[in-house]
Amino acid sequence: MADQNTKNVNLIVKNEEQHSEMVVVSIAAIFRKLKKYFLVWFLTSVIVGGLIGGVSVFFSTTSSTPVRALVSFTHSGIEKGRNPDGSVFDANSMKNPLVLDRALKTCDMDPELLETVRRDIEIEGVVPEDVYDRLTTYRNILDTMSTGQLAAANAMLDLSWHPTQYKVIFNYKDAKISRSEAVQLVNAILDSYRSFYFEQYGYNEALGNVLNSMDYSEYDYAEAVDMFRTSLNSLSRYVSSLSNDDTTRFRSTKTGLTFADLKSNINAIKDLDLDLISSYLNLNNITKDKDRLQAYYEFRIENLERQQKTDEETLAAVNAAFDSYEKDQVIIFSDSIANTESTIASDEYDKLINRRISAQNALSETKQQIDYYKERLTTLRKATVGSTDKVKKIEADLARVDEKVRELVQTVNDTADDYYQNVSLANGYKVLVPATADISTSIRSGISKAIIPAFGLEALLFVAYMIVVLFEALKEETARRNAALGIAAGKDESGAAPAEETAEAETETAQTESSSDGKKKKK
Repeated sequence: MADQNTKNVNLIVKNEEQHSEMVVVSIAAIFRKLKKYFLVWFLTSVIVGGLIGGVSVFFSTTSSTPVRALVSFTHSGIEKGRNPDGSVFDANSMKNPLVLDRALKTCDMDPELLETVRRDIEIEGVVPEDVYDRLTTYRNILDTMSTGQLAAANAMLDLSWHPTQYKVIFNYKDAKISRSEAVQLVNAILDSYRSFYFEQYGYNEALGNVLNSMDYSEYDYAEAVDMFRTSLNSLSRYVSSLSNDDTTRFRSTKTGLTFADLKSNINAIKDLDLDLISSYLNLNNITKDKDRLQAYYEFRIENLERQQKTDEETLAAVNAAFDSYEKDQVIIFSDSIANTESTIASDEYDKLINRRISAQNALSETKQQIDYYKERLTTLRKATVGSTDKVKKIEADLARVDEKVRELVQTVNDTADDYYQNVSLANGYKVLVPATADISTSIRSGISKAIIPAFGLEALLFVAYMIVVLFEALKEETARRNAALGIAAGKDESGAAPAEETAEAETETAQTESSSDGKKKKK
C-alpha cells in the first residue's frame, strides 16, 4: 500500500517537471493582438502606398516621359518578314529621312531636328505571349535532340517568327520640345509613313515619272513613234499585272475606270493613233534626217534579230522543261481490287506554263517588230522625203499623242493609287494606338510603374505586422503564466507546504503507521 502511494506521488512530480518549461500561445491571444494593431497597420499601408503612387505619378507627369504609339502591318508576306513587293521588311523604314522631313514640315518644326528625332525614336516589335511560349518550347526540343535528329526537327518546326505589330517610342528630351509637340510630331510621322508606304509598294510612281520625262521632239518622227509605243507597252504590262491580282473587278471611285478600261485606252492609242502616224510616215517618207533614220532602222533590225535568237533559245528551254516535267502522283489504297491513282496540283508546273506563254509572246512580238522595221527600211530607201506641210501635220499628230499619253499615265496613277489604298493594301498598314498627350495616360503610366515597389513594401509591412502580433501575443501569454506561477508559489508559502515536502511528510506518516501496526501485532 505504501509503495503504491509513493509511486503515484513520484509520477505527479515528474509530470509537473515536464510542463514547467512549456509556453503556449492561444489563438484567442493572437486574434486580440490582430484586432489591436490592425488599424495601425492599415493606416500605415495606405499612407505608404499613396506616397509611392503620388511620387511616381508626379515624376511621370512632370518629366519627359517617352511618347508611345502602336502600329500594325497585315500585308501578305509580313509574317515571313517580307514587304508587299517581296523584299526584306525593315521596321526602321518608319524612321526614313524622307518620312521625318515631311513630318517636320507638317508640324512647322526646324528641319535640323531630323537627326535628333531619328536617333531618339525606337521601333520595338511586339511578340505575343503564345508565340513566345511556342518558340521557347521548340527551342527546348531542339536542345535535347541529337545531331542526327536536328535536321528533321528543323524541317518540322518553324522557329522563325516576325512581328506584325510595332511600338513607336519617342524620347523627346534631347529634342527640347514639349510633350504636346512631341505627340503631334509622332502622329505626323505615322501619317507621313502611310504615304511613303503606298509610294513604295503601291503604284510604281517611278514608271510614271520616266514616261512623262521623255521629250519626243528630240527624236526623229519614226523614233518618236517607237518611243511612245515602248512606253505604252510598259504601261500595258503594269496594268495587266494589277488586273491579274484583282479579284474584285475593281472600279476606281476617282477615275471611274477598271483595269480593263485602262488597257482598252492604251490599245486605242497604240492601234489607232500610233498606227495611223506610222503608216503616214511610211507612205510619205517623212523624216528629219533620212540617212540617220536608215541607220537607225538597220540597227534596230540587227538588234531584234539577236533578240529573236535569245527568245527562241528561251522558249526551247522552257518547252524542254515542260515536256520532261511530271506531276506528283498520289496512290490511294482501298479495300477494293483497283487502287485509285491521281495527280496533285503543282505550283512549279503552273509556273512553267506561264513561262512558256510569256516566252512565246516575246518571240512573236520580236518577229513582228523585225518585219515592221524591214518594211519601213524598204520604203525609206525607195521613196523621197515628204513635203513641209506633211511634216507639220506629223508634228501636230505627235503633240496630240504626247498629251494623250501623259493624261493616260496620270489616270493609271490615280486608279492604281485608289486600288492599293482601298483594296490591295487597305489594311496593310494601320495605326492601332496613336500618340496622345492626355494626362490620364501619364497617370496610368505612373501608377503602373508604382505597382511593383508598392506591392513589395506592402508585403514587408504585412510581415512586420504579423511578427509584432505574434511577439505581443507571446509576451502576454508569458506574463500571464508567470503571474499564475507566482500566485501558486505565494499560496504554498502562506498555508501549504511545497509539493515535495508534503509528499515526504505523507511518506514518513505512512511508514510510522506501518511500524505501529507491526508493534501492535507482536504484542
